[in-house]
Amino acid sequence: MSVALPPVSTAVGLHLWDVIVSSKDLGPLPADVDPGHVRIARADMVRAGDLVVGYFDKAPGGRWMPTGHVGELCYRALPAPHPQGWDVLTLDGELFQWSPHELVLIVPAGLAPVTYRAGDRVERIAERVPDGCVQTRRYAHHGTVVGADDDTVTVRFDGEWLPTTLPAVHVRHVDAEFVTDDRKTYGFAHGDTVTRAERPADRGTVVDLWPGGAWSAMAAYVVWETGRPTDVPARDLRPAAQLPAAA
Repeated sequence: MSVALPPVSTAVGLHLWDVIVSSKDLGPLPADVDPGHVRIARADMVRAGDLVVGYFDKAPGGRWMPTGHVGELCYRALPAPHPQGWDVLTLDGELFQWSPHELVLIVPAGLAPVTYRAGDRVERIAERVPDGCVQTRRYAHHGTVVGADDDTVTVRFDGEWLPTTLPAVHVRHVDAEFVTDDRKTYGFAHGDTVTRAERPADRGTVVDLWPGGAWSAMAAYVVWETGRPTDVPARDLRPAAQLPAAA
């Protein structure tokens, strides 16, 4: 059950209501989430770095559910409005599936601090236009932390030569389980070095994996060591080196 308590002001001046949750109401929270820090917020009030831990199921008998969307239990928000101005937004940075007024359970970033250290694998949301397409695609661009302080993080993103410094709330840790699943399915994952099956001398870095339409079940965006980056059917690629651990 939930009870209304005095609103809490966040660092950006938004008012979020306290909510008391239990296993009966929400399901078990991640072990490192303090239930006392959970707040209710409209989707358009969620800010980068907030921890999304649930949403309200609008079906009859609706209740707080421990997912932001299928496959996600708990994630750091990287919100953005739809680029075409539609009245919909994304909280995970990729899927535009939230209406501004929908209610979300979050732990504000200030109550759920995260630490980044050199060597950590993180991701930001980037944009590109796939070969042969006109629509912009948003994707998780992985990289490796090379330095961090309290408010910023410096990352060498996959396929880029120079590191980038950006606010720490604009990145999040890569989920190692996703990396493991990709390697089991395709033989490689974001950041891995690959070659073409028919041209083994070519080497490149996988920057994105995405549904390839008529090409195949999956395609990869590869930044090649020589030549321009290209989209390649995943079935045509092979790992070029022994794969590192997923973590």
